[in-house]
Formats: sequence, C-alpha cells, structure tokens
Amino acid sequence: MKKLKAALALFAVMIGVFAAMPMQAQAASAYGTKGSNQEKTAAFEQVKKTAEALQEQVDAAASKTYGHNVKVVNYSDPDENGLIYESDGSGVIVAMDGNMVYIATAAHCLKRTHTKVTFADGSEYDAYIGYRNPNKDVGFLLVSQAALKPETLAAALPAAGADAAVVGKAAGDTLFAVSSSDVPNGLVSPGVLDSYSVVYPNNPKQNVLQFLSTTSYGSSGGGVYTLEGIWVGSVSGGDTYGKCWAVPYSDIMVELYGWLNTLAMQQAAG
Repeated sequence: MKKLKAALALFAVMIGVFAAMPMQAQAASAYGTKGSNQEKTAAFEQVKKTAEALQEQVDAAASKTYGHNVKVVNYSDPDENGLIYESDGSGVIVAMDGNMVYIATAAHCLKRTHTKVTFADGSEYDAYIGYRNPNKDVGFLLVSQAALKPETLAAALPAAGADAAVVGKAAGDTLFAVSSSDVPNGLVSPGVLDSYSVVYPNNPKQNVLQFLSTTSYGSSGGGVYTLEGIWVGSVSGGDTYGKCWAVPYSDIMVELYGWLNTLAMQQAAG
C-alpha cells in the first residue's frame, strides 16, 4: 500500500502539467425532451441512418484509439448459493506512469468487490478500484504496470483528451463511442455531437455531454472520441431513442486531480 500511495503521489505531481487545460460548456439542447413516441421513433430512425452513413469513416478513425480502450468486468464474491454477480463495462486508459496504469470508467460499473480488466492485446489482469464517485458517475481503476506482459505494454496507450468545445467541435460534428463489454474495441458506434452540456436526466445535479448515437448497453465507461482520435468524454447512459450522455473529459479529469491530490496530502501528513 505504501508503494501504491507513493506512485499515486508521483502521478499527482505529473498531471499538474495538464491541470491548466481549458474547460468549456454551452447551453443545453432540447432534443428529445418533448414529442410523442411516434416522433421520437422517427428521430431514432434518422439517428440510425446517420450512423450507417458514418460507419465506414468512423471504423477507420477508431483504429487510432484501439490502445486506449479496455474491457471492465466487475464481480462479487459468491453468495450463500454460490452465485457470483457481475457487470460488464468499458474503460479508457488515462495515464501510465511507470508504476500504475490508470483507467477511467463509469462509477455504476464498479458496484462490486472485484474487477478484472482486459487490454487491447486480449490479456486480462486484476484491477484495484482506487476511486468511485456515483454522484458524477466517475471511477478509476489501477493496474500494476509491473504485472503487465510486454505485449500488453506494447498495445496499451493513454488517451489524449480535451473537451469537445476546446478542440473546436460543434453540434452535428461526428463523434464515436467505443464499447468493450465483449472484447476490447468490440463495437464502434458512430454518432454526432448534439450539445456540450445538458442537465443529466439520471442526475439533475449534473451536466453531461449529449450525443446522438445507437450505442447500447455495455458502453458505459467507454470512450467517446472525435474523428481525430481525441477522447472527449466517457459514456454514462442513454435512452431508447438515440440520445446518449457522456461525462465530459474535463469533469473526469477534475475528479482524477482531486482524488490524487487528496492522496498526496494524506501521504504528506504521514
């Protein structure tokens, strides 16, 4: 545990270089908040058509992100009947500092005791839940870098990230979400940016990025990327009509900075 805390404190200093990255938001879109089910179904059909038209372009762009994405399996100890409960999700490598691999995922994917992570090369490792904030639906996993095989290290790559507004994306621009719930990079779902910031229906105290896509169950915690391969957020939820929500990149990083700085202060206090 002392080595873990030391590694985290070291990383807290390292990420300070990135802490000044700008954050930006915009007024919420009203897409999908009103209208009959028939109107919503028609809107979803349009989302599907748009996704189909973008699929080839997005598949090509997704290859830039393969090293960032991981499969996340969170599972319980056996209950009195010997049953083990698990949930499958996705994650994004935030950083590697020579000691730990830091992986961002959705907090709601980390409700149980144990976690395994599968990297892009297909190798599976035990992961430690370092942080979980259900109020922001953000969690971080840690994997010892020393435990990784050479081929895993060669395939793993931290994602370069920024908010969609910061990299100049506007409503209607192409984004894609990567789901790794079956295998890493298992499903690439095209979509378009709808709004930088809307009130999250699942948590009215939180604002999230809204995009229109056919991404589905298992995408939670998975990265949302631009065609340039920039990570702009992680999937948190969606409805049945093509409206999807992601925790913005800057919000995820604020949680990371806060957690690591707290650990560094605790270590400094002895």
